[in-house]
Amino acid sequence: MDLEELKSEQVDRYIELLGQKDNFILHAFIAVISFLVFGLVPTVVYGFSFGESGDKDFKLAAVAAASLLCITLLSIAKAYTKRPSSYFTYFKTVLYYVSTGAVASLLSYIAGDLVKELIEKLGWFDSASNFSLMIPGDRHSTTQRGSY
Repeated sequence: MDLEELKSEQVDRYIELLGQKDNFILHAFIAVISFLVFGLVPTVVYGFSFGESGDKDFKLAAVAAASLLCITLLSIAKAYTKRPSSYFTYFKTVLYYVSTGAVASLLSYIAGDLVKELIEKLGWFDSASNFSLMIPGDRHSTTQRGSY
């Protein structure tokens, strides 16, 4: 096999996955916009959900549901652009990305919980410390003015 045959058999990965290289600007624009939109959805849900009650469990469930919805929509779009030959291939692609996102979310939650326990055990950010910000004229302050 000579070099020309090897080059003709070798498929450009960009063309295989995304299409013509002439559309690079469009592809980059769509990637950035989807990153911004789908990346902001869980953050906005976290910020605006259950603000009055402050229930962290419901807030976590709302963020997980929003993230799962975003991952599902993006995986459906990816499966659609790959033009699968059957519905099983379509379903397999969506299931792969949803399960990967669920496992990553679960592992990051567990890691965050372990780090929180470690910080509490070591007392790095002890909320019961005696240090407080002294504001002159604050009637809620326990110390007298001028006795700092």
